Amino acid sequence: MKTRIVLLPALATLLAGFLVAAPAAAQKTQDKAQDSHGQVKDAAASKAALGTPLLFSVAGLTKDNVDEVTQSLTSLTERVFVCPDCKHMDTTAGKCTSCNTELAAKREPILFKAMPALDKASIQLTPFAARTLSYSDLEGALKKNSIEIDDAKFPLAGESRLVLHGGVLADVSAIDKALTASGFFKSAKASYDDESNEIIVVVQALPTAPMYDKVAAAIEALDTNATLENVIWGPLPTPANI
Repeated sequence: MKTRIVLLPALATLLAGFLVAAPAAAQKTQDKAQDSHGQVKDAAASKAALGTPLLFSVAGLTKDNVDEVTQSLTSLTERVFVCPDCKHMDTTAGKCTSCNTELAAKREPILFKAMPALDKASIQLTPFAARTLSYSDLEGALKKNSIEIDDAKFPLAGESRLVLHGGVLADVSAIDKALTASGFFKSAKASYDDESNEIIVVVQALPTAPMYDKVAAAIEALDTNATLENVIWGPLPTPANI
């Protein structure tokens, strides 16, 4: 009986320690697994629709900066506006069309997953379909860790918007025809944005997507002053702003 009395407090202490340590260990293991896959730590986000995956080559990726590169990419966010009542999300401020409640601004991750591959000197990204991802944002995030994108091995996959600087309204037709006939895209539709003074070309890539440098060279070869300055993936803006 005395042995039992002595063991019970000891067993209780051991059990309490296990109950405290187990959740912490489980959380640590879960966090590590998510980090190793470069995935955003949000269970709800994992159910969201995903956009076009991108796989491209880079220079400067090392074992010393690979974790920082993953963190920089998964930290890319976009400002959205959410209804506090029904959780409806919009890209512009205003009131919820269902609840008539003022939408609240918040930041949402752009990428669902970012996976640098040190052995292949490449990075694979999976964006959320509802978010906007731009080449310039990727370039900026990577340069923070001394990573350079190889434009000769950066495919313009899926549907995207080419942003051209230096062109004028009169150049739209020539650019539209040239990119349509280039064999790079399934479709190409150019328009002029009066607010930004940019030519925007909405393109749909073929199964074998063209590389950034080839598209840029084709545009520069035209008899215009237009140059490719950015590429954007994600939801199209309203027609008035394309």
